[in-house]
Amino acid sequence: MSTETETFEPWAELEKIIDSGNAPHLEAFVQLLPPADTAYTISRLPEEKQSKLFELLSPEFAADILGHFSDEQAADLIEDLPAEHAADIIEELESDEQADLLQELESDDARAILAEMDPKEAAGAQMLAAYDPDTAGGMMFTEFIAYRQTMRVDEVIRDLRLKAAEYEDYDIHYVYITDEQERLTGVLRLRALVVAQGDKQLAQVMTGSPISAPVAATANDLEDLFDRYDFSAVPVIDGEGKLVGVVHQADVAEHLGEQAEEDLMKFGGIIGGEELRSVPLKERAVRRMLFLVPNIALSFVSITIIAAFEPVIQKLTALAVFLPLVANLSGATGNQAVAVSIRELTLGLLKPGDVKRVFQKEVLLGAINGVIIGIALGLIAYLMRPESGGLALLIGIAFAINSVLAVVLGGTIPLLLRRLGADPAMASSPILTTVTDMSSFLIVLGGAAYVAPSILS
Repeated sequence: MSTETETFEPWAELEKIIDSGNAPHLEAFVQLLPPADTAYTISRLPEEKQSKLFELLSPEFAADILGHFSDEQAADLIEDLPAEHAADIIEELESDEQADLLQELESDDARAILAEMDPKEAAGAQMLAAYDPDTAGGMMFTEFIAYRQTMRVDEVIRDLRLKAAEYEDYDIHYVYITDEQERLTGVLRLRALVVAQGDKQLAQVMTGSPISAPVAATANDLEDLFDRYDFSAVPVIDGEGKLVGVVHQADVAEHLGEQAEEDLMKFGGIIGGEELRSVPLKERAVRRMLFLVPNIALSFVSITIIAAFEPVIQKLTALAVFLPLVANLSGATGNQAVAVSIRELTLGLLKPGDVKRVFQKEVLLGAINGVIIGIALGLIAYLMRPESGGLALLIGIAFAINSVLAVVLGGTIPLLLRRLGADPAMASSPILTTVTDMSSFLIVLGGAAYVAPSILS
C-alpha cells in the first residue's frame, strides 16, 4: 500500500508570511531558501504578493534579493513600489547595477525614483545609464579608490583607516593614482601600498602607464584585454584620460553570457532577445507575433514555387501547396516556446517538474496567435483559390490547432529532456520540428479526407 506525500511548496508558505506582515520572519524565511531557489520561489508568487514582499523587506536585504534576478525581472519587481522605497533599495546596489536597473524601468518610473534618491547617487546612476550597456562605460562601477600622486603612503593608509566604514562594501584590489586634473597616471596593488615606506610619495611606488580601457570599449574589446592580461579589473578612462570607473572581468564575462542568451532567444524567434512567462500576456503575444508575421511572407515564397507546377499536378496539388506553410509556421511558434523554456531553466526559474505550469501558460498564448495567424493563412488560401472556401477554412483551422500543439510541445520538451539528462538546447528543436511537421500533415490531410468534396470542388 503506497502512501502519498505532500510536496513542500515554499512559495505557499512565503505567501502566508507576507500576508502576516511579519518582516523579521519574512527575512529569516527567505534567508533559509537555497540561493538557487530564491528567484524560483519568489517568481511563483502572485504579482501583488511580490510587491508586498519587497515593501516588507529592509532596503539592504531587498537589494541582495534583486541580485538573484535579471535586470528586466528586477525592474518588474520594484516598478510598482512607492518611489521612495524603490529609491532606498536602488541606493543599496552597486553603481553599475543601479544604472542597469534604471535603464530597464519605464522613463516615468525611473524619474520618480531618481527624484527620491540621494542627489549624488542619482547623478552617478544617471551618468552611467547614459552609456551604451555594451561598452566599458555601461559596465563599469564607480566604487573605486583613487588618490593624488603627490600624497605620501602613510597619508593614504591613514585615510583608508578613517574611511574604513565607507569602503567596507568596496571590492578593493587596487588603489588608482591620478594627477591634479584627475587623469590616471598609475596603479598600486593594495598589498604593495601596505608594505611601501610611509614617507614615499605614491608617484614613487606606483606602477606608471597602467593598462586601461576607454569608456567606448566594447564587451568584446574588454574580453580581448582580459585575455591578454591577467587582471581581475581594469580602470576606465574618458577621452581626456580622466579616471571615471573600473570594470571587473567577472562583469564582462556575465555580460557576454547574457548576450549569448539573448542571441539564443532571437534565434528562437523572441523579438528583443528577452522574454519570461512573468511578462504580461499581451506583451508576450505581440512580441511573438512580430516574429510570426514576417514568417508568413518567407514561407509564402516557397509555396509559390510549388504552386507554379499546379497545372501539371492533380487536384490535390492545391492542398499540398499549403502543407509546408502550415508546418513551417507551426515549427516557428514551437521554437519560440523552446527558447523561453531553455532561458528559464538557465535562470533557475523553471524546473523539470513544471510541465503543468508551462502547459497552462502556453496553451492560451498558442490559441491567441494560432487564431490570428490562422485567419491570415485562410485569407491567403481564399485569395489564391476563391472558388474553394473549404480549403481556406481547413488551412486556417489546421494552423490554429497545430499552433496550440506546437507551443505546448515547445514549452515542455526541454523540461522532459532535462529530466532525462539530455541537453535541451541541442535536442529540443529537432524533436519539435519532427513532431510539428507530422502533426501538420496529419491535421491537414486528415481534415482534407473528411471534407474532400468541399475542398476539391
